[in-house]
Amino acid sequence: MLPLTYAGAANMDHQMIDAASLSPREAYQLMTDLIAPRPIAWVSSQDRAGRRNLAPFSYFQAVCSNPPMVSLAFSWRADGTPKDTLRNILETREFVVNHCARPLAEAMNASSAEYPAEIDEWAELERLGVATLTPVPSRHVAPPRIGQVAAALECRLVHAIPLGAGAMQRPSTTLVLGEVIAFQLDPSLLTRDARGRSVAIDPARLDAIGRLGGMAYTGARGHFQLPRPKIGSDA
Repeated sequence: MLPLTYAGAANMDHQMIDAASLSPREAYQLMTDLIAPRPIAWVSSQDRAGRRNLAPFSYFQAVCSNPPMVSLAFSWRADGTPKDTLRNILETREFVVNHCARPLAEAMNASSAEYPAEIDEWAELERLGVATLTPVPSRHVAPPRIGQVAAALECRLVHAIPLGAGAMQRPSTTLVLGEVIAFQLDPSLLTRDARGRSVAIDPARLDAIGRLGGMAYTGARGHFQLPRPKIGSDA
């Protein structure tokens, strides 16, 4: 039992908010404020024609170890169309989750802009002078991984589950479950003990960042903020 001086007195004055009374925007704000920090999946994908896409998502988690699987939740656009990453995954059943460390945070954030489907975020970030990201061929899937990241997960779609009710009789979200076919790791992350067993990766070496509420992120060296990028007439 925790000592009383640590636990403090019970707070009996919470305000109850009925979820059904919230707008989607209000529910999203509470979810992202309270369920934090959230890991970031910086997803590289491509369509059947080979057009590449790169975008980050923070509704992301590990969900199974045998076999290794991850989950990603993609909200649909207000006009009832899927985001480019989701459309690509449904078309090709392949994607790569790239790890995002603090030095790559600005590039990751810039790739979250709502670019038209025909825009290659890899080339656009270089054109804008944000970052030069090197596409490195994956071993088992078609989308490339980002050469500058310390780790990447090559994944294949297992399930795509529609959730909620959105515009045009489409779901409001699609939950994607992907099996990790291969782990791509910088050799410096891998160490073994005297018995040859793998040792947990040093969090400081990984330097992972996570998403908080609003525009805030957190990392191994404290939190920081990144405003969402805008393009076109809103820039």
